[in-house]
Amino acid sequence: MSYRRYFIVYYLVSFLSFFPLQSAAQEDDGEVVVNFKDNLPQEEIEKIAHKYGIQLTYNSIFSKPEALTRFSKAGMDPDTLQKLLQALAAESTVEYVEPNYLYQAFEIPNDPLFDKQWNMKFIQMPEAWDKTHGKGVIVAVIDTGVAYEDYQDRKGVYHRVQDLANTQFTEGYDFIDDDTHPNDDNGHGTHVAGTIAQSTNNGIGVAGIAYEATIMPLKVLNRFGFGNIADIAEAIRYAADHGVQVINLSLGGFFPSRTIQEAMAYAHDKGVTLVCAAGNSGRRGVSFPASDPHCIGISALGPDGTLAPYSSYGPEIDLAAPGGDTSKGIGYGILQNTIGYMDPTRDGYEYFQGTSMAAPHVAGTAALIISLGVKNPDEVEKILKASATRRTQQGESLSNTITGENRDEKYGAGLLNAAAAVSSLRPDIFVPQTAIIPVRLKYLLVAILLAWIYFKFLRGFHLPKGLPRLLFWLGFLWASSGLFFLNFFPFPDLLSKGITPFVQAFPDLDYPLLGRISDLNPLFHSAVLPLLLIITLLSTKSLSRFALGFTLGLAAHLVVDVLLTSATVAYIPGNFLLDKTWLLVNALFSFWLAYLAGKPS
Repeated sequence: MSYRRYFIVYYLVSFLSFFPLQSAAQEDDGEVVVNFKDNLPQEEIEKIAHKYGIQLTYNSIFSKPEALTRFSKAGMDPDTLQKLLQALAAESTVEYVEPNYLYQAFEIPNDPLFDKQWNMKFIQMPEAWDKTHGKGVIVAVIDTGVAYEDYQDRKGVYHRVQDLANTQFTEGYDFIDDDTHPNDDNGHGTHVAGTIAQSTNNGIGVAGIAYEATIMPLKVLNRFGFGNIADIAEAIRYAADHGVQVINLSLGGFFPSRTIQEAMAYAHDKGVTLVCAAGNSGRRGVSFPASDPHCIGISALGPDGTLAPYSSYGPEIDLAAPGGDTSKGIGYGILQNTIGYMDPTRDGYEYFQGTSMAAPHVAGTAALIISLGVKNPDEVEKILKASATRRTQQGESLSNTITGENRDEKYGAGLLNAAAAVSSLRPDIFVPQTAIIPVRLKYLLVAILLAWIYFKFLRGFHLPKGLPRLLFWLGFLWASSGLFFLNFFPFPDLLSKGITPFVQAFPDLDYPLLGRISDLNPLFHSAVLPLLLIITLLSTKSLSRFALGFTLGLAAHLVVDVLLTSATVAYIPGNFLLDKTWLLVNALFSFWLAYLAGKPS
């Protein structure tokens, strides 16, 4: 009987390994690095090798002065290897011993002109691409159209520019000519679309930010770059009604429009993130619709990270992003593939500048965030702002999280940082729909294991059938993994709204309630609430069982946070060990509370 228990524990723990929350470092072909004291004679190294029966070789011809060696651990069982490593580390001539880990390069696209895209490096795109490419998100480019298809009509011949060949498009609309062919005859819209989703890793040209996203071209500006408010408003509504999650508006005017205001409110209410260029007046005064509260207003930066001389600014600015500054040289504009100016028969790579070029950097990054599971536009904006790089009065960049209240009129919440934005998302909350079950199973399986241990300790624990048992398991599931499986059942809308807070595990409600994006709220991830529940509900027959289940489930959730995630706890200073200590202590205390409260009186 005892052996069966061990097998159950073994298989549960083994099963968890199939669903990692984060990728671990890999070791290079099972090798170990042994670094001796500098300039150690070779005969001393050979003595150590002979003593432990291993073959030590220099890492390269340059390794002798540093005495950096390595050996293969192939064929060694874990216990033998561990003892060997401890013995080697204890040698007086050895500085340290460690596995020969494999590191990987941040994703650098093979597009030959990528090195000229200073703006991509500025917002740390290579690091962001390691997390996501924006797949599954539709971005509407409301502009002069996009050179996205080969098409001929009475007005002339249109060609899809070469560096959009692999970019995905969905059907849009031409509100200028009232047809379904919103082709570009200016060049502006194609350039904007390229920044968002230029075909990338295709061996030609340049790269785009969310290059696996889908573009919906909506033409509202004519070949001279002008359009009316009715067409713009209709395009916004069209995008919102056809599944778009992000709208880029690199356009604007001096006077607010109620028609556009209502269209933007409509799109926002339907879950669309709106990104707007601030304008190119070079003075205080943000154009509309960037000044609208439903829109993320973007100012433009030059290559030095300061406000571009042409950029409009004002209190409505939310973020700053690269827009280029060709006064410092043509190469300091934003380079993308587009048609010739008002000539759709030409295809080239052009340096443009303007807040029109800054806005699509944010729209593309918003698409990356949404592809990781964030749907609400207010949450997308909050993440963009909180992950922005703040700019000091002295002009130095500080990579720290800030709130929207700390923004200024030129830079808003700070400088766009795509890598920080996608890296700040908590993996236990912001995951694609297809990954919800694997992530939540980690919490659920550990909770089941902890419950098994709990019932073995408390053989006399009584869990009556009916309501007390139902409440126990409800509290247990809610605190540990959440009732995530309810997302996959066709419940009526009314019922779905009623269960929404229970779908997520209780500790993770700190995000929707308190806005915790990258770290954990210490109150939600502690034994405080379990203690209050035990104290207040223990004398009640049915509700006491809910308190017990909740306390045990929260202990399991905290154990997973300790062992299987890299999450940190807010307001706790120092390194991550203090965060892990907080979580572990509260997990143990919660389990002890459940144990004491469950003991037969």
